[in-house]
Amino acid sequence: MPKAATDKLSELFTAVRALPAPSQDLLVQELQERVAELTEPHLSDAQRTEVKRRLALPRRHASDEDVRMLLHKYNPSM
Repeated sequence: MPKAATDKLSELFTAVRALPAPSQDLLVQELQERVAELTEPHLSDAQRTEVKRRLALPRRHASDEDVRMLLHKYNPSM
């Protein structure tokens, strides 16, 4: 059975603790940078504003007939 991520992390931290302090410091810095990259939003303020604007627009839905016509256009057997 594959090990859970928490088990792998525990083993990794044990191995890191066995390293010299300068190596530990380097790994801590790299891990902090990676965590920040994975958790920071990737949208700019302008992009977030645009997303909010578009989400606030009224919803438009295609009718069943419009969907059938579109499907038929690309697959006449439908």
